[in-house]
Amino acid sequence: MPQMLGTIGLLSHLVAAIAFGALGAALAAKRSPSGFALSVALAAFVTAFWAGGHVFAGLYGADSIVWLSEMETLRTAAWIGVLLLLQRRSLGLADRPSSSFAVAVGLGFIMALQLAIDILFPISASTAPLVEQPPAAMLFIASRLVLSISGLVLLHNLYVNSSDADGLPFRLFAVGLGVIFAYDLNLYTLHFLTGQPSTALLGIRGAVNALAVPLIFFGLRQDAGSRFHLSRQAAFQTVSFFMIGLYLIVMSLLAYGLRLTGGDWGQLLQVTFLAVTLIVGALVMLSPKFRARLRVRIARNFYRYRYDYRVEWLRFIDMIDAGATDDQGRIPFRERLIEAVATVLDCPGGALLEPSDAGGYQATARWRWPELDPPRIAEGAAITLFFAETGRIVEFDRLRAEAAGNADGGSHGTLMLPDWAAADRDIWLAVPLVHRDQLTAILVLQRSIAVRDLNWEDFDLLRTLGRQCASYLAEAETQAMLDEAKSFDEYNRRFAFVMHDVKNVVSQLALVARNAQRHADKPEFRADMVATLNSSVAKMTDLLKLMGREAGGMAGSPAMAGASGAAPEEADLGRILTIVAAALRRQHSAIELEGAERSVLVYGDAQRLEAMITHLVQNAIDASAPDAPIRLSLRQRGNDVRITVADSGHGMSAGFIREELFKPFRSTKDGGFGIGAFEAREIARAHGGRLDVESRPGEGSSFVVVLPKKPGEARQPGVQVARS
Repeated sequence: MPQMLGTIGLLSHLVAAIAFGALGAALAAKRSPSGFALSVALAAFVTAFWAGGHVFAGLYGADSIVWLSEMETLRTAAWIGVLLLLQRRSLGLADRPSSSFAVAVGLGFIMALQLAIDILFPISASTAPLVEQPPAAMLFIASRLVLSISGLVLLHNLYVNSSDADGLPFRLFAVGLGVIFAYDLNLYTLHFLTGQPSTALLGIRGAVNALAVPLIFFGLRQDAGSRFHLSRQAAFQTVSFFMIGLYLIVMSLLAYGLRLTGGDWGQLLQVTFLAVTLIVGALVMLSPKFRARLRVRIARNFYRYRYDYRVEWLRFIDMIDAGATDDQGRIPFRERLIEAVATVLDCPGGALLEPSDAGGYQATARWRWPELDPPRIAEGAAITLFFAETGRIVEFDRLRAEAAGNADGGSHGTLMLPDWAAADRDIWLAVPLVHRDQLTAILVLQRSIAVRDLNWEDFDLLRTLGRQCASYLAEAETQAMLDEAKSFDEYNRRFAFVMHDVKNVVSQLALVARNAQRHADKPEFRADMVATLNSSVAKMTDLLKLMGREAGGMAGSPAMAGASGAAPEEADLGRILTIVAAALRRQHSAIELEGAERSVLVYGDAQRLEAMITHLVQNAIDASAPDAPIRLSLRQRGNDVRITVADSGHGMSAGFIREELFKPFRSTKDGGFGIGAFEAREIARAHGGRLDVESRPGEGSSFVVVLPKKPGEARQPGVQVARS
């Protein structure tokens, strides 16, 4: 091809020769250069020699330089060798001589093939179309495409695995070499498709290659040879991309051969063959079984350890916590747990066996294994005793081989193959889920879709995941118990509120009973007594209804209908305060009422609001002398309504208000439940308000309930339900 270069081509390759020569000299002249830097310097010198050869051939004729094509092969091989050297540790080549030998043989064969074709056939010097050249010409171009693809795939790994800290040097180096390999791929792809090389691309090739020199130089300012690590996912992508590229090249060569049959039939066969091979290739690459086997091969041949534990652990946690969904909704927790472990070994299904009330272990969840029907495993069965004593994983294939006499015994002690496992060869492994030295469950896994020879690393990872699964199950069981205890606590709290209100009703009835002995013959007393009895019956009925409400309804939430879409209830605070004052004046005549003569509306439950105000006034009565005044007032301030209950009793300290006043079931009164102030505050919160307290020892206390006033008709929000 050198005879095709013009003046631009000569200048282009002259620039490349000078640039790469300077790069090699700069790297080789460094004080104590690393082996990686020396390898880059060697590749730079080879590239400079190749570019200089093009310049020499352009000046003195193509016959003066007969080894240019061979030098291009060596140039490409040198840069691929640099990439392999950079990734030798993460690919396992440093620790696995066999893998290093296999890679060297594969790439060496392709390069040797190029050199052999170059020597045996004058392909590089020919300007004839590929269809007029020997079939080896197409194979020669395809081999150069394979090397270009190999370089780009290795660079892809270098780029995506660069860390944030060292990302810029890595990426500069990757982009620099990417210029060389991408240009070659484009050049030879066009040559492959059109049948002839592009004169323009060949001419400017040297200058484009020279653009990579500053990127490579600045990328190597920091020695990256010892820090780069190839992730397993990137290795999987590397092999996948390389296989796809190689597959397409081979199929294209075969299609080209079909085209040589000539005529329309040859073209039809070529197009049909390419379409079929593309479909077949896509189906193979997307096959879960193929991908699983490929991962096993990569882990076995390129890595010292089979698993990237950081990736596996994060995937395991994300799969359990993500709350994935299927067509029927959210996947249950236990199925997600089975899937998280099964995916590690590419198992297509699994089942979870947990303790049952009848004793032993029975299946409580299955993941993609509906045909499995394991029987209930007794508590004292041999396999459960094996788990309890050793905590080891049961490998049923090993037990089957021992039962058939094809393997020496002892790997599972005296454990024999269970009948339910002998009947189904898909039953592969049983993983004990141990929490605090207790067997909490057994995880049975279906046979992996990839052939695996399990070793200590697989078993250690499964045991670790099994313990984590047991912790998750224990946490789920604890949460269920907490939810149940919360339900009982909610009911007990409602019951405590009811008992407190019952105490108030009993106090009123006791007062009526005492006064009836002296005033039973008075018509006014009898009318008041009937009213009190009716009121007490109504309150007792409401309290019984309160006991049947759902959790969360203890603080008056049935009035919160607006929160669920229904029209909210209204309560007249003026009327409520009048009723409370009239009822409690029988106990304490010095109750003063102010501001209740007009109607003040709020959204809420009138009965619960009445109970709240009754609690506060009753506490004021208990804290006051018999004739001491108690002031009950109602005022409006802006969008709020304020109900004040003030007394001049013994008062409270700031510490008591902060630490004791609103703590339920703590009381300073004989026979008290210690829940009145707490219930009053909860009712105020449930109605979107608050309860403020001001008090000083020996001077009395003031309780102020602040509630939102009923807004205009255009805006009627529901009352906020407070958390108890």
